[in-house]
Amino acid sequence: MSALIPDLRNTNVVLVVFAMHGCAACDTYLPQFRDQVEDHIAHGAPFRVWSPGQPLRRGEIPVLFYDAAAKDDDLQDFADRLGITATPTTCMLTRAGAAKIEGAVSSEEVERLLTSAQNANR
Repeated sequence: MSALIPDLRNTNVVLVVFAMHGCAACDTYLPQFRDQVEDHIAHGAPFRVWSPGQPLRRGEIPVLFYDAAAKDDDLQDFADRLGITATPTTCMLTRAGAAKIEGAVSSEEVERLLTSAQNANR
């Protein structure tokens, strides 16, 4: 497994965002998404914007941001398994399944996704 993908065995839900540099929709969506995640964190939600090398603790909801054009075979295999065909794409992975949202969606839709992630983490 790539160092770009954390050990997710202790997690119930994971949010994964694939974007690309120079993608206008990504450039609009990523700051909005990050701001909403940070707002939830500030209000006590267990989201954790993950960086390589950081361990994950039980109960956290990791938020993973990836460059869809990265030259990492494991990361590209991960993107293929998730069916990533457009950017930005946001996936919510749970033990029960996955949900995928393609495109720069509204803040309301992001809010629904974040709320769903917190509910799935209980």
